[in-house]
Amino acid sequence: MKRLLSAAILFAAMLAPGWILGREKDKRPDEPFYRKYMVAGNALDDKILEQEKRVAANPDSADLRNDFGNLLAARRFPREAREQYEAAMKLDSHHFLAPYNLGLLYESQGETGKAISAYVKSVNRNRGFPPARFRLGRLYEKRGSQQKAIEQYARALQIDPEMRDPKRNPLVVDTLLLPQVSLQNYSRDLATAMMRSEASYVDRSLVRRLPVDRTLSSEDLRPPASALPAGAPPAGPTPVQIIAPSTPPRREPVRPGPARNVPAMTAEPTPDIVVLEPTEAPTPPPLPTPDALGRPPYVGGPRPIPTVTPGQ
Repeated sequence: MKRLLSAAILFAAMLAPGWILGREKDKRPDEPFYRKYMVAGNALDDKILEQEKRVAANPDSADLRNDFGNLLAARRFPREAREQYEAAMKLDSHHFLAPYNLGLLYESQGETGKAISAYVKSVNRNRGFPPARFRLGRLYEKRGSQQKAIEQYARALQIDPEMRDPKRNPLVVDTLLLPQVSLQNYSRDLATAMMRSEASYVDRSLVRRLPVDRTLSSEDLRPPASALPAGAPPAGPTPVQIIAPSTPPRREPVRPGPARNVPAMTAEPTPDIVVLEPTEAPTPPPLPTPDALGRPPYVGGPRPIPTVTPGQ
């Protein structure tokens, strides 16, 4: 018995250090999964370790956790990135970037339903954030919900019209609903364009001080007296105020006069084509007849008698 008791005590003494070390190991926090894959000298890994220290120093910062999640997602650690996004969303109920980034993470993994839920949370936290609306419309379009997709596309383009440019938003070439979106936004886009065009001719400092309860004269277009240089002529008289009448003005009825018989004037129709009657051409005078020698008649008196020279 003594030998058995001594052996048991010796065996327990041998196991005690390992048991104590195991308990101490359980008390220590688990090492992050990603840390054992960190490579010294890698630029992204160095940023992850630096951001980890910032989060440990300020664990209640939603911005730091959101940025930490972005680095982990870029390093292909989706579970750890999701944890940081969710922590940021809990820390700040108005933080709309964390659910948007979470939607990107779910979308990259093919989890469309979870991505839609994340984008909806981002839109609810900031209804004027067009990227979340555009990506939400894109997922609605892929699911066949065209009306929901058009609504989200339309709102995104109303907030940021430059999202039509593929250089600004490459995803715009992926949608087939842009004509319907443009048709839905046509009236608003036209009104905005007209306002911008007309506003270019407006002097805002002037129109903001013009009264609306009276007539306006050329003096109203002059700058205020405080803005005039010294020695400038004073403003003219104040225009007459317009007071709307309480009752409409009375108008006398128009009485018809006696009927008069006015002969109707008729005009003969003028022919469109005037035909000219042909006229007779004058008869030419008769031609003179030649003499017995075949010579034409001499005009201008009697023909002279030729003289004959002797010796010819």
